[in-house]
Amino acid sequence: MSQYIHQVPGRIRVRSKAFRCRSQKARRAEMTLRTMTGVLQVRVNPSAGSITINYDPARLTQSDLLAALEQVGCLGAARRSDEGVRQLGELFGKALVGAVVQRAMEQTARTLVGALV
Repeated sequence: MSQYIHQVPGRIRVRSKAFRCRSQKARRAEMTLRTMTGVLQVRVNPSAGSITINYDPARLTQSDLLAALEQVGCLGAARRSDEGVRQLGELFGKALVGAVVQRAMEQTARTLVGALV
């Protein structure tokens, strides 16, 4: 199943063939999500084959929502690989920030030593 997930805190959009033409899976996903405490709004766009969920991040996590979609059959194995890519991106980001901070500290130390000499 081809799918795409875009997520920011409080909003998640999933594109999948499961949401085309108001399929039974899409209706089931919509009903399931609407009953979850913390879900603020659910919009299915059959033309785009997507579902957009606005939610309260203090009450629900993106993983909770993805698990609900997986449970009704609208999300498959690609979700797991997306999580791996996200985790890899986070690790890379942390390493990059660490390297930039270290470089800035080295430059600051050189400047201080130069000022003292």
